Amino acid sequence: MTAPSVLDSFDIEGVDFAFEDNPNIHTVLEDLRAKKPYAVVPFAGVRAVLLLTHELVTAAFKDEDTFPASAIYPMTTGPVLGKTLQCMAGDEHRKNRSLISPPFRRKVIAEYITPLLEPLAHELIDRFADRGSVDLVAEFTTRYPVLLISRLIGLPVTDEAQVHKWAHDLFYFPFDPEAAMRASQEFTDLLTPILAERRRNPGDDLISTLVTETLHDDGLEGATLSDEEVLSFLRLLFPAGADTTMLALGNTLSALLTHPDQMEILRSDLEEHALWAVWEGLRWEPPVGLLPRACPEATTWNGIEIPALTPMIFSVNAAHRDPAQWPDPHRFDITRRKTAMLSFGQGPHSCAGNWLALAELETALTALLERLPGLRLQDGAAERAKVTSQVGVALRGPNELAVQWDR
Repeated sequence: MTAPSVLDSFDIEGVDFAFEDNPNIHTVLEDLRAKKPYAVVPFAGVRAVLLLTHELVTAAFKDEDTFPASAIYPMTTGPVLGKTLQCMAGDEHRKNRSLISPPFRRKVIAEYITPLLEPLAHELIDRFADRGSVDLVAEFTTRYPVLLISRLIGLPVTDEAQVHKWAHDLFYFPFDPEAAMRASQEFTDLLTPILAERRRNPGDDLISTLVTETLHDDGLEGATLSDEEVLSFLRLLFPAGADTTMLALGNTLSALLTHPDQMEILRSDLEEHALWAVWEGLRWEPPVGLLPRACPEATTWNGIEIPALTPMIFSVNAAHRDPAQWPDPHRFDITRRKTAMLSFGQGPHSCAGNWLALAELETALTALLERLPGLRLQDGAAERAKVTSQVGVALRGPNELAVQWDR
């Protein structure tokens, strides 16, 4: 007689956690977590284990042996992005991570703020500051991160719409594979001669750093990145760095604009509160709420009997509203003074660009509030400013932020 499996029955039906939206997702996750710390849910037509507590999600991110990133990403992103850091393990991952990390260290990122981040934020605000009203999603949050990554890389951007389309199409590969493959080829065709030129004549841009960096670590002495390793990293950085920051900025602005009391606290001392507002925005509505992984081998993990090849879902949005970790978790409160690090993952595959993202978000938020006094939603715009599905339950952000300010 076959022993019962954790996957024998669903804990919830009616929404596929891979592709469908649920407008009441936080209530759904809360109800599931009240019953047990994980749930069996529909995911791309199969049963998956959804981890729901801060404790379990944190432990899962750190347990690369049980839930290796290399088991899932070659299928989900590999065809369009190539063999990225997400697809690597062991020495290969250590080498590539070590070589791409130096330009993204906290001290290096701090040096980008004055010459790069702040001027771009003000350049975009200059385009609409005299109008008195704007849709911040259309004219700021979708443009700022894409243009920043482009300038950091050193791309010759002559068509902003094309660059934004590449970033979008690369990120949304599972939903439009043909567009994603086309964007990957076009982006690669643009980058390939630039790599060759930067190897011959390196400058001060990110590509020059990547093609000239050499390791001096024990066991990897003299290691460098091949052209394909650089290209794969840039194909990952371009959409992931742009789209996730776009959603994070939109979500934080949505929270502030729909919570005027928190906006007033922020305005009272921007220097004191801006970064904490960013952290609370990342907690309240992380840009990537669900992260898929897989369990290649049958195991018993934290008391859960998991069959081999089980899809796993790390629910960052559930973990960030776990009352065991966050008192009054549904309340948006920029005075919490706690860092929501799960937004960047944990363990060996945590986001290498977390300091860049934080600097982008803080710089953009500060510039908007400095330049647009009395920034607020237009009358009747609150409903459209709510965070909603962009890709199923996993990726969420506002479709529109129609605002006005005092002139």
